[in-house]
Amino acid sequence: MTDIQTASLLRLADSAFPSGAFSQSFGLETAIIDGRVCDEATLAAWLESYLIDGWATLDGAAMLLVMRNFADAGSLDAIVTAASHAPEVRTANARMAAAIFDSLSAMSMTSPALATYRFAVFGGRANGVPALAFALAYAALGIEARDGFLACASSTLTALGGVGTRAIPLGQRATARVLWNARETALNALVEAERIAGPDELCSQALDVELDALTHRLLDGRLFAS
Repeated sequence: MTDIQTASLLRLADSAFPSGAFSQSFGLETAIIDGRVCDEATLAAWLESYLIDGWATLDGAAMLLVMRNFADAGSLDAIVTAASHAPEVRTANARMAAAIFDSLSAMSMTSPALATYRFAVFGGRANGVPALAFALAYAALGIEARDGFLACASSTLTALGGVGTRAIPLGQRATARVLWNARETALNALVEAERIAGPDELCSQALDVELDALTHRLLDGRLFAS
């Protein structure tokens, strides 16, 4: 990567990038309320299941397919959305994708493929998937697919780690340890994502995590969206 590509990648993967991810738990809050996630070890286990069994073979794999020009974002949006069983996850994805598009527009970053997907989302012809929006942004910058995947996986883990910090609650140093040790988890997720050769193979096997997302809306009180 060139220096400008590296700087751009770090900016887009920064936890401070205004994607709205900090307000979403994707079911993690359910596991915390149920007592199944209560410390560093259980948070790390939940994050590993979320990333490797779910995100890597669905959102993350779709991201790689787009960046490698094996499929277009619009068609993959429909598949990823249909495979996201929790209605609130689909809503969360739509809101985050919209926030990403708005932020990219404010940064004057665009490309024909990015503009096409953005118009489809805002025109109601696509739901919106954050990983696909980032995939097109990374592709526009000429960033290699594996680097883009790892950046997006890292920012996803960081956002969910922030949920653990606030909801368990967990100290910031403890969360930092969890995320640092999750480097191998991100690499393993990349291996799983690269096994997906085409859109027909996209899938999610994180059943416990999906159940957490489905039941999140039933909590009496909560800090996060799903």
